[in-house]
Amino acid sequence: MKRTILVCTIVLLALIVVACAPAPTPAPTAAPPTAAKPTEMPKPTTAPAATLPDLKGRALKVGSDTTYPPFESINDKKEIVGFDVDLVMEICKKINCKATFITADFDGLLIAVNNKTYDFSISGWTITDERGKTVDFGLPYLKNTQVLLVRSDEAVVKDVPDLKKPEVIVAVQLGTTNSITAKKLVADANKQVKEFQDFPAAVQALLNKQASAVVIDTFAASDLMEQNKGKIKMTGAQFGDEALGMVFRKGDTELKSAFDAGLKAVFADGTWAKLCNQWWKDITPKPDCTGAGLPLK
Repeated sequence: MKRTILVCTIVLLALIVVACAPAPTPAPTAAPPTAAKPTEMPKPTTAPAATLPDLKGRALKVGSDTTYPPFESINDKKEIVGFDVDLVMEICKKINCKATFITADFDGLLIAVNNKTYDFSISGWTITDERGKTVDFGLPYLKNTQVLLVRSDEAVVKDVPDLKKPEVIVAVQLGTTNSITAKKLVADANKQVKEFQDFPAAVQALLNKQASAVVIDTFAASDLMEQNKGKIKMTGAQFGDEALGMVFRKGDTELKSAFDAGLKAVFADGTWAKLCNQWWKDITPKPDCTGAGLPLK
């Protein structure tokens, strides 16, 4: 019994010694590798693109002479269609507006914009200093020239100098730069220039032999030639160096600035070039659909 107690006492003492002994020092381990510093992104060298203007869904009335294909015309479904129309619709997607096109006589459009009948106009408007005295033009959106249209069997008029011949009658649209140009190219503007309400009427006068030639913008002539294939042709060299722009009320900087910004945006993303190639597909001559020379970049 005592031996048993003694043995138990010895065992108990041994356990106490073990429990009180200091814990073994762990072997040193290698320090973790220092994490590499993240590569710093280079600072932008140019400022980020500015946010486009937001017209907050504003409804806009657009006055346009819809007899001017392929810029604007009325199709078989009585819809107003064309390059100008699609361009405005794409710009409105960028700047949040809703455009409704309304047919109007070209000659009265500038007055109608200024008296607020329309919010603005796009109708193949050539930018001129004279027009700029009464309205504000947006950025040029297409470069253009002028050309002569004649009947396919025309023998007298072959180029611009032939317009000086006293027997030559030139048909033009009223109120256009083509009319102004024609009056400068003929010998007697009062006798040799006939003005019509629109270009289809001027071309019809040409076909009826009431005129010898039509002075018209080159890229509108293309579509009229397509419509009257085999009956009319271009003759001579293209002349003049013009740019087309949208027309805004004098002093309406908000709307003009918004459309200028939207125009630059649809040019930058390739939409402008797509529309240009679409509306002059298989028609020659066609505009330079790269937009070379336009201040839109």
